[in-house]
Amino acid sequence: MTATTNLPTIPPDISRPASDTDKLVVLTRMLAVYHCRAPSDFKLMRPAYMQALEGVSQWALFEAERRINQNSLGHAFMPSPSELRGEIDRVMEPLLERERRAAEERRRYACAEGARVIHDEASRARVIKLYHDWRAGPNGPSGTRPPPRPPPQVPDYSQEPVEISDALRRMLKAEDHFGRNEDESSET
Repeated sequence: MTATTNLPTIPPDISRPASDTDKLVVLTRMLAVYHCRAPSDFKLMRPAYMQALEGVSQWALFEAERRINQNSLGHAFMPSPSELRGEIDRVMEPLLERERRAAEERRRYACAEGARVIHDEASRARVIKLYHDWRAGPNGPSGTRPPPRPPPQVPDYSQEPVEISDALRRMLKAEDHFGRNEDESSET
């Protein structure tokens, strides 16, 4: 049993194509281990296997051999050319899907670069003027500051008549009758 770690894994090199020697090594090892359903003379089957293995990567070929040895096909016979290629395609499917998604994300999030703008003398002068105006700040090029905004007006309620409720009237009469609170009178 292998220990699992949280370390990043190095992706396999799927770009290196399998050489004819790699293909023959794998087929020879499989012929030595598995019973053949095909003719016993491998020279007759070699072109079919080599055609089925065209364009596969070295890593995918060896990984498919490992999975076949671990009974991924479900039988104990030498895989036919199409079964071997199908297993290689199953090995490559997640890696190709990851590459497809990465290419889609690169395409989706790529910056759309427009045509390059070539500035003439008039546009350069306009940009320089805007820069100098910006550097002059809010005072503007003349150096005078605009007048400040007036503060918001607070309404004056001191001259309006105040309605006294019955409860407030009773409280004021009680204060007049009993005097001020003792706490308030001791402070003054």
